[in-house]
Amino acid sequence: MNSTTLAPRAGAVPEPLVDIASISSRLFWLVRNSMSGAAAGLHLPATVFTRFSDAVAARDAIDETPPLSDHPQGLCRLHDDVIVDGVGPGRVNWIHPSGDVRVELVRHPGSAEFYPVAAIRRAVAPRPRFEHEVVPVGLREANLVVERLHRRLGKVQGHKFAVGLRRVADQELDGVAVCARPVARHLDDGLTAEVRRVAVDPSVTNGCTKLLGAIAKAASAMGYRRLVTYTAEGEGGASLYAAGWDPIGRSAGGHWGSAGRPRKAGPEEGRKVVWAKVLRGEERER
Repeated sequence: MNSTTLAPRAGAVPEPLVDIASISSRLFWLVRNSMSGAAAGLHLPATVFTRFSDAVAARDAIDETPPLSDHPQGLCRLHDDVIVDGVGPGRVNWIHPSGDVRVELVRHPGSAEFYPVAAIRRAVAPRPRFEHEVVPVGLREANLVVERLHRRLGKVQGHKFAVGLRRVADQELDGVAVCARPVARHLDDGLTAEVRRVAVDPSVTNGCTKLLGAIAKAASAMGYRRLVTYTAEGEGGASLYAAGWDPIGRSAGGHWGSAGRPRKAGPEEGRKVVWAKVLRGEERER
């Protein structure tokens, strides 16, 4: 590390300072500068402090330069958490106009070490807290969510498996996706599954896409080769596009009931857009 003599107060004799408690970090930068041909410009300190608190007090007594709020090169801000290359994590407590950064190391509370801009490897951003987690759910639990959140359709009669988005805070379900056998008999080859329902609370960002991705991974792990689903002709299908699905045609529509096997008419009997997602063994259809 470059040792810098800061501007002294009136009547004070400036002396370079060192804190031997962090001698390993100083040796690191001494070797680094020596290898780059900068050893001739180094000035060894005349005063040695054995405690961090003494070094901090002495440095504060000499340096009257007000700290900057932002680094001149946009590297960090005052009080940001950073990682010092070769030293470890710490917090910025001083940014000098020259660009050097004074860091209080996590492993040495109360420390006050200046590091050049090349030493600040990266800012440590706080890890985002996941508000939802993908969990397996049963059909009864999934149908309760479908009846509560789906815009048009009701509960599913049968299924293969289902996944849900559960809030980490209170363990409540904010969305489900239900996978079942294909309704169309010519698609029911044992290797194709149908996403029968996707119901998500509108307040969940990208909830449909997350569920579609999770259900595709689960189906692929179970050995399915293709997934299919249907949407109304007036729907855009943005979530399906984002999850890697492709529209492959339109269904004929009409009522499923017959004289020999009467069925109750559903809420939507018109034509629908057929979507498919290839999981393995085929090329995507566009």
